[in-house]
Amino acid sequence: MLAAMWFWTGVAYHWLYFSQINQAALVFGALIVAQAALLAYVGIRKQLRFGRDFEPAVGVGIAFVGYAIVLYPLIGIWTGHAYPRMPAFGVMPCPVTIFTFGLLLLAKQPLPRPLLAIPLTWSLIGGSAAFLLGVPQDWLLLASGVIAVPLIILGGRRHSHAQISGKPV
Repeated sequence: MLAAMWFWTGVAYHWLYFSQINQAALVFGALIVAQAALLAYVGIRKQLRFGRDFEPAVGVGIAFVGYAIVLYPLIGIWTGHAYPRMPAFGVMPCPVTIFTFGLLLLAKQPLPRPLLAIPLTWSLIGGSAAFLLGVPQDWLLLASGVIAVPLIILGGRRHSHAQISGKPV
């Protein structure tokens, strides 16, 4: 399902809609479709599994998922974006990226590291644009990558260290 959201935002949002405004959307769309393919690949190969002991990363993951699904649209409505013109979860790259980081924080380690590159890139590009364009529901986008990626990498290192030392993971 996550791969389908990334595919949709690459094709429908970037290629069909946003490329009319900014030609860079063609490149962004290609990267986002590549992320969809990567997610589908690791999903089919069962390299992305969920379930962890409760730790700070899990709490942040739950917060990101809740924000993307519930708070993101509410902030949009509060700031004057009316349905159907408001940025929406599942069809726009910004809430899908926040949601993705939430799910990746909830995934079992080790996590395939290439899954982080495109969401991190989009969080930096889209997040900085959110400040420039005054889209408050996207402000968390910039922080999501900066927060999630180190937590995921540190969790993977703890997992690798525990496997080497023979401790249960």
